[in-house]
Amino acid sequence: MAAVDARTLILAPQVIRGVALLLCVAGIAGMIVTSIADDISAAISFGLLGATGALALLLVGALVPAIESAASLNEALAVEVEAQVERLVAAGVEETPVRNLVRDAVDLGRQSAGD
Repeated sequence: MAAVDARTLILAPQVIRGVALLLCVAGIAGMIVTSIADDISAAISFGLLGATGALALLLVGALVPAIESAASLNEALAVEVEAQVERLVAAGVEETPVRNLVRDAVDLGRQSAGD
């Protein structure tokens, strides 16, 4: 396995979900055991551990689909813009002014969106 593949595997959403689920299960089990042992401070600590896992699950569940959707839409739009530029160049328009126009439009869009 290449180093790039190893880094991707570590940050994969499935790995984060697995770790978060493990935190939730460990937190619940720890709260039960420490409550039976009548150790309130440890039960609260395990509760925070479980809450951290639950928060991670919520964040991954909310962010991953949104990021994947935005990336695929941007890629499709980029292909369409490139095709339009190629059509304009094929129709006789100089390529440099067209590419400058596209670059300025992207900058304008970023400024309007607040990026």
